[in-house]
Amino acid sequence: MAGLPSLALASALAACLTGIGGYAYGVHVGTAQEQAAQKARDDARETLRQQAQGHIDTSAQAHQAREYARQTTVRDIYHESEKIIDRPVYGAACIDADGVRLLDRAAATANGQREPDPAGPAAQPSAAPAR
Repeated sequence: MAGLPSLALASALAACLTGIGGYAYGVHVGTAQEQAAQKARDDARETLRQQAQGHIDTSAQAHQAREYARQTTVRDIYHESEKIIDRPVYGAACIDADGVRLLDRAAATANGQREPDPAGPAAQPSAAPAR
């Protein structure tokens, strides 16, 4: 009877080792499958990214070609014409002296002339305080 418990113990130990070995093998296989699935997802994502980048590059090249064609066919033409004014459109009867001076200054600035001198001397400050 001494051999029976040791045989049962040996078979139980063998079953435990087999179970642990099976568990380790299953973990290894599961990890490998998960890594393969992740690699497949990464590859698919990279393929989509490359397709999108190719589309962006193609669009940028097409835009650049259209812009180049537009710049070669469109020219901006600046034309200056000289205007001669026979008479002023404002008079001293409608606008006070300050308004006439402002209009003269605007006309001189627009024509590239220096600003005309003010109409008269500056007013002198009073010596006495205002009451």
